[in-house]
Amino acid sequence: MTAVTLPTAGDSTWDVPGRRRSRRPDGMALVEVARMDPRAWPDVRDPGSVEEIREAFGRRCWIQYMPHAGAIEVRDIGWAG
Repeated sequence: MTAVTLPTAGDSTWDVPGRRRSRRPDGMALVEVARMDPRAWPDVRDPGSVEEIREAFGRRCWIQYMPHAGAIEVRDIGWAG
């Protein structure tokens, strides 16, 4: 059985012994920031496109998403490094 150390307040990574540190909490935090104010981030849609696609970026990751009423649909996510 593998022990998992859950993150505490202020910790931005999950530690799983024998595994590389996950960046998932950073991505989830960015999704939450984009969801709270989806139109605060730049519109990156292709010219002539009717879909509203925006891009939010943080220290270690970025997401492309489509805003909907009270929610966002994540279309792509990428990691720096």
